[in-house]
Amino acid sequence: MNVAVVSPEEVMFEGEATQVITRTTEGDVAFLADHAAFLGALVENTTRVFLTDGSIRQFEISGGFVEVSNNTVSLLVT
Repeated sequence: MNVAVVSPEEVMFEGEATQVITRTTEGDVAFLADHAAFLGALVENTTRVFLTDGSIRQFEISGGFVEVSNNTVSLLVT
């Protein structure tokens, strides 16, 4: 699935991943390929993006939004 992590200043990450784990106002959530459409508000957390090469990218998030649609996870973060 395609993943984008975007702040107001820059695109922090854009690429292919196998899983994303983050925290919303409803609790921790994990996204895998072909996840159902989803929209949520992010809270302070460490978001983990599991890349297709087996490595993990971590992002310190203060807040923002996550949207999942058409096999794409978009995190708009602060």
